Amino acid sequence: MGEPEIEKDLGKGQEESTKGYIPGKPYSKLRRELADEDLSNPAVQKLLLSEIDKLELRVSDLEIIEQNFHSLDKDKAVLVEKLKTHNSLEILYGFCLSIGSGLLGLSSMFKINEQGWIFLVVGGILIIGGILSKYVKWS
Repeated sequence: MGEPEIEKDLGKGQEESTKGYIPGKPYSKLRRELADEDLSNPAVQKLLLSEIDKLELRVSDLEIIEQNFHSLDKDKAVLVEKLKTHNSLEILYGFCLSIGSGLLGLSSMFKINEQGWIFLVVGGILIIGGILSKYVKWS
């Protein structure tokens, strides 16, 4: 009768007093301090050792995942740079073909003997350059 009464842990904190609060971890509000007599219990020791083993296994798994993440992040950066180069080559290809075709079309407006041959030559060079840029990129 002389023993003090132990308070019952209801698990309520300040957050639960607000409406609509749903705890993310249901055991987060439980009392976590262990007394010396609790630690001397073999069942508690086995439980704690089991949890330590689980955490060590999880840590080793996460270290592997972290290494894989870093290698994939490097691969992604390399691929992004390659894509930028690919896009610039596509722009060059389209520019050369369109300007070259336009110059070939303009050459018909001028006499071939006077100024028309310049448009033909420059337009042909641009078209051939565009086709070569596409061919070299694929090789």
